[in-house]
Amino acid sequence: MSTDHNQRIGFERYGKNALGREEHRIDRQGKLPQKEVRIADAITQLLDTRKVRQVYAVIGGGKEATVLLAKDSSGELVCAKVFRFYTSTIKKRLRGTKHLLPSDMAMLAAKQEYWNLEAMAKFCPVPKPRGLLENIVLMDFISKDSSTPMIPAPLIRDVDLLSFDPEEILYSSIDILAQLFLKCRMIHGDYSEHNLMIQTHTGEVFTMDVSQSVEYNTKTFINTPVRIRIDRAVKLLETDLNNINQFFKRIYKIGIDLEEVKKEIISELPQNLKEYLSEKTMDIYPGELISSESFIGKGEYRNAIVQSRTRRVRQAPKR
Repeated sequence: MSTDHNQRIGFERYGKNALGREEHRIDRQGKLPQKEVRIADAITQLLDTRKVRQVYAVIGGGKEATVLLAKDSSGELVCAKVFRFYTSTIKKRLRGTKHLLPSDMAMLAAKQEYWNLEAMAKFCPVPKPRGLLENIVLMDFISKDSSTPMIPAPLIRDVDLLSFDPEEILYSSIDILAQLFLKCRMIHGDYSEHNLMIQTHTGEVFTMDVSQSVEYNTKTFINTPVRIRIDRAVKLLETDLNNINQFFKRIYKIGIDLEEVKKEIISELPQNLKEYLSEKTMDIYPGELISSESFIGKGEYRNAIVQSRTRRVRQAPKR
């Protein structure tokens, strides 16, 4: 997903005038050792808030975060998702920014996860968020079944869905995407068998990992710092649909007609968005869909200047 919007966020708490900015800048340049967030530190953070009474164990993890099982102050089981500072995902998100630090981006990712879950929980089966602490998100714990309350619900990739009804699970997965798109006005952006859980005693499917999810514009046809254009949203919807469809085709030999499902979902959009999608968007916004000739020209001019002065070919800056 594009990180264009990252250039316009984080100018307050995470920006150039933030408290301790200079110390963080020196740290990032390597003059001081960089420290990744440790699980022990995260546990201390959680216990200090007094919202969490006890932390049991690590129950999962991915490319950007580690998930802990804990008990809150009321005695209920909760998840604590701890975003790490120096992951490949954070580095990719930082490509669109020059004023954010890796640790700040982790906090921003946690904030996005929290508010995306808050918006989705009204319409879709997701873990409901309970709290936000810097780079940690507290949310509901979804157990495997009622007889094993401390075992998390497995991912659909780790379960033999033949014990349920694979076709029904596929339709439930597609329905979640449709509800996200039509009711939440959002795109998941990373929808696959890696981000779908299933409760084995009910067969109910839940989605998770939504820090990269983004809203789309419903009143204008432009990209803004926090929303994307509807035609870009439809492209991302196609990708999400294809990801989950390929999983069921590969494992269970069943699938959907992607074009038919996409048309069915789009048919429920407001009339102004359907009209826009039917127009030739390439003619309306060519600059946002293809490389700008003026930008390419400036790059070639800059390369020629460097080569004439140094007798060397200019190297692209490393990110």
